[in-house]
Amino acid sequence: MKTRIRQWLLRMGWDVSRVTSRDVHKRAEWNRRELEKWRVLQTYAPAAVLDIGANVGQFAELLRNLLPTTRIISFEPLQDCFTELKSKQDRLAPLDCLPFALGAESTSATIQRNSYSPSSSLLEMESLHKEELPKTAATVNETIQIRRLDDLAPELHLPSNFIAKIDVQGYTAPVLRGGEETLRNAQALIAEVSLRPLYAGETTFDEAFEILTGWGFVYRGNVDQWISRRDGRILQCDCLFERGD
Repeated sequence: MKTRIRQWLLRMGWDVSRVTSRDVHKRAEWNRRELEKWRVLQTYAPAAVLDIGANVGQFAELLRNLLPTTRIISFEPLQDCFTELKSKQDRLAPLDCLPFALGAESTSATIQRNSYSPSSSLLEMESLHKEELPKTAATVNETIQIRRLDDLAPELHLPSNFIAKIDVQGYTAPVLRGGEETLRNAQALIAEVSLRPLYAGETTFDEAFEILTGWGFVYRGNVDQWISRRDGRILQCDCLFERGD
């Protein structure tokens, strides 16, 4: 009987999967661990967060649990990801959604749109990335718009106490160069950088460290990191930098 019902639902375009109490518990435990990792952001009590490289709003959803009333400003250039992000705007309010990437200059560009959308990048993916995450093997080209953060800042009306998270798959340095005047005023910056070659020409930890400490920020460690399932090496990390004063 159950089989016939499922077959009928499939013909109607629906699918049914069993969710066990163990699945629910595992998901709840994963969410709890993620919130605990990022709880440090509450110490800054920011009035706004720049979510640069928002994808479909995963970080915005996490932020909304940690900072229920903080304004989130999300930047996402991929058309389908932006559409999904935009659909969450009311639920995650106050949330501003802007449909472009940030970089060193305002222009159009071709992004490597990956089958696993969070791995999409303006830079070509290295073989190590595909080996570590096989679902990232396929890419197609998509034209996107890039803007300089410093050009946009007057329209954003940022408060004095804001933080920024930069998750742009190797493109961190151009984002920093195009937003230096603005980002120098952040209370804290979280910059994703690779420690192993994941994208051609990507921003390394040393490069990000040099730029941000040159601006007067202090490196405080990693909030999160991607560890290889194959050999335990740290491949990529979200580095926390605080303004020195």
